[in-house]
Amino acid sequence: MNARITIGTDRTDLPLPLPIALAGFAARAAEGPADQVLSPLRLRTLALGTDHDHPVLLVSADLLFWGDDVVELIKDRFHETYGIDRDHLILHATHTHSGPQAGRRFLGSLGVPDDRFLDLLVDTVLASAKRALAGHQPVTVERSSIMVPLGVDRRHARTGGAHPPTELDHEATVIRFCSDAGDPIALLVQHACHPVLHHANAITSDFTGSAMSALENSGAGVALYLQGCCGDVNPDRYVGTEFPAAEQAEVEAFGARLADAVQGLLRTGAWRPETPAVAVTERPFEVPVPDRRTPDDLRALAAGDGPVAEWARLMLADPDRLAAPVTVRLTDLRLTESTRFLGFSAELVTRFGRHAKESTDSGAIVLGYTNGMTGYLITAQHLAEGGYEPAESPYYFGLPGVFDPSVEAVVLAEIDRALES
Repeated sequence: MNARITIGTDRTDLPLPLPIALAGFAARAAEGPADQVLSPLRLRTLALGTDHDHPVLLVSADLLFWGDDVVELIKDRFHETYGIDRDHLILHATHTHSGPQAGRRFLGSLGVPDDRFLDLLVDTVLASAKRALAGHQPVTVERSSIMVPLGVDRRHARTGGAHPPTELDHEATVIRFCSDAGDPIALLVQHACHPVLHHANAITSDFTGSAMSALENSGAGVALYLQGCCGDVNPDRYVGTEFPAAEQAEVEAFGARLADAVQGLLRTGAWRPETPAVAVTERPFEVPVPDRRTPDDLRALAAGDGPVAEWARLMLADPDRLAAPVTVRLTDLRLTESTRFLGFSAELVTRFGRHAKESTDSGAIVLGYTNGMTGYLITAQHLAEGGYEPAESPYYFGLPGVFDPSVEAVVLAEIDRALES
């Protein structure tokens, strides 16, 4: 018999005090708060090792990302409430661009935080954790994968080929948890593609949430989506250099491509039994932002309009941010003897996910949007080429400047360091 682990699961809808401002697209900020819900935003929790004193909880929520400030608050409350180590709560976001802001330290043009929602979000995580911790279902763990080509290199596509294409990773890795009788209890579905199909001023979980709901409706158990290194990957929907917005029906059809592939895998795929070996560690590391503006520079910029002026005013209001080191949180979740997830509090590009897989024969999978958000982690080539991810996005994230080209080597070294441990 396969080695077993005891788990608990929970799925709940995120409470949405309407109307509410959305996060993800600066161009949508002028439209004001949204009052239409096209699909619910959900928070799914998997508690691993609930028969032990120190279970690990993995939360996947239909959010753009988790702000560092909100992560710290939730982890503190989690530890105070349940007496479990803070590191044992992992907060992951699917990266939908059509939900509320979940942090208070970004530019308002990226999404104005709503205190009503943030208070409810904290309570929702804690309540979901309680229900998941109450579960004591013995399960076996199996792993499989399938190629699901959903995305294209967005930097290549939107520049009409001016930026050279990246070899993307289309693999969807699936972990399934089944009862002794073979009944499905939970799924982890990892893939890498930006959920940016929907652009309008309405709430939706985009294709990732649609795919997970379809799997759950088919009887696959509670399905958690884990977002990979999608920083340079958009859905394959470009018309020339334009990326047209999708209606909700089109979003659901796109999500069905992922759900159908996973359902086919569940029916007929080759599955590898896994031996549970749950452990988690968490540590920060510093990333290089050497060139920082002077106060005089900021005052001159602040007099203007647009995101750079907004950023300059943010820096002037909180001057400590201009001098502070920039850090990324790395969460190392070892799930089984042969599967581990490296979660970064950042948006990572394809380069880093491929590096981890190639270094470990696919045993290690890199996730973004985990336990906070620093900004885009990009390559030296991206910095040389310019564009949104390396040159413009740091302002929206409230970073003190753009990264040095050495950031690529720093991130690769941190991945290697984690894999050697």
